[in-house]
Amino acid sequence: MGDFSLREVANLSGVSHAAVYRHFQHKDEVLEILSAIGFDRLASLQKKVAKDKKNPDEYFVKLGLVYIQFALKNPNYYKLMFQTKREKESNQLKRSKLRSYAVLVHGCRFYLNAKKRKENHRSFALMSWSLVHGFSDLSLETNFPISEGKRLNQSQIELAASILRFAT
Repeated sequence: MGDFSLREVANLSGVSHAAVYRHFQHKDEVLEILSAIGFDRLASLQKKVAKDKKNPDEYFVKLGLVYIQFALKNPNYYKLMFQTKREKESNQLKRSKLRSYAVLVHGCRFYLNAKKRKENHRSFALMSWSLVHGFSDLSLETNFPISEGKRLNQSQIELAASILRFAT
């Protein structure tokens, strides 16, 4: 993921090498900003799903599916967001991560309350996230049986939705 130079960033961006170095001290800063953008995009998609809460079961399933679809449609962002270890994170990246996770936590709280269930919403969110993250990771990083082009076909979407329903 990090196999590039700031000089290459300058060339691809059409700016001078000096301009890039004025904004970034090293390439890890570029990767952090790209990670933050990825988390912000995921949060935006999650929030769109969160607007439609008429049916708690369907809402919860859609919240999981949007995560999987984001990962499969944006594998480079996804890998950068979750497979890059950092010693220290910028405040911008921390905020972006929390925004995305907060949508999931609030969604799980809504779902559990609507279903009158007593589980801890944070624990439920962690387990739900683990399920969709594992599916996404397996789909991207292994020879996991998925349709060509890393896109879920309708039967796979229905299967993933069934698994999410069963898990709840």
